[in-house]
Amino acid sequence: MAYIEIKDATKWYPHKSGKLRDIFRKDKSFVKAVDGVNLSMDRGEILGVIGESGCGKSTLGRMLTRLEDPTKGDVLVDGVSTAELIKKDPLKFRRTVQIVFQNPFDTFTPRDTIQKILLRPLKHHKIGSSKEERLEIIKKALEAGGLVPAEDIMQRYPHELSGGQLQRISIIRAMFLNPSFIIADEPVSMLDVSVRADIINMLIDLARNHDASVVFISHDIALTRYISDHVAVMYLGKVVEYGTADEVINNPKHPYTKALISNCASIDPFEELATIAIEGEPPTPINPGPGCYFAPRCSMACEECLKKYPERYEVSPGHYACCDRIES
Repeated sequence: MAYIEIKDATKWYPHKSGKLRDIFRKDKSFVKAVDGVNLSMDRGEILGVIGESGCGKSTLGRMLTRLEDPTKGDVLVDGVSTAELIKKDPLKFRRTVQIVFQNPFDTFTPRDTIQKILLRPLKHHKIGSSKEERLEIIKKALEAGGLVPAEDIMQRYPHELSGGQLQRISIIRAMFLNPSFIIADEPVSMLDVSVRADIINMLIDLARNHDASVVFISHDIALTRYISDHVAVMYLGKVVEYGTADEVINNPKHPYTKALISNCASIDPFEELATIAIEGEPPTPINPGPGCYFAPRCSMACEECLKKYPERYEVSPGHYACCDRIES
């Protein structure tokens, strides 16, 4: 049994048009942000989740941490529902599941020093027997994260630090609790290229040395390929392709995945890639379907694609894609 199991995870939001006649309609409209996602992960595995803005990546991340409750489906950690975990022992759940957000400037109280910010979770979770012991834990963690001199960093306020420094502190704060499941939601997209490697290496260290499962949400395909063991490609709330990072990137099967990768810069300056243009805008997430959600933008689409959503096919061992035209 996998350590993390995402079973039919679904998040629909009621669509409020503001029109009086829609209030009394029996057939309500819903924004289908996440629509039946099924994934699994082992301990120490990094799963990359990629896709366009608005595809449901961040909503999925919030569902995994129970910042959003699923409309349907569940998330299991070591065979136990996260709903049951958080109801039974909220503190234990937060020690098990942690999230690192995209914008580090939004995750800290601006009026508190870094010392006070980092003391709070240690005291709340009863880590360390005294303030002096907790201060020593903070000092060693900051030094291990390359934030020196630690005594100086501890006395600063968030606005006095760079985005890269704050993101390291976000990860350090999560590591205090020794979580076994980490969600990293676009953790380096707002950072300078020169500091991204440090943040990525900290996440890899979490997975490899702390045996944590990490969901890495990103729109950066090259970076996702580097850090991830497996990759899930999302489009309009659904996973359209899944497999090992190398298999999905080197041998994409879904037309949407092919288009995404063709528009990604290669690390090989001599590699020539034929860019696949995606025409038009994504369909509205309000009651999409009944056919393939990508069909209106797909050059391979036929009349049948507009009638029903495609089945999930195993194109090679452990490599799946949702497309009825894969062999065409």
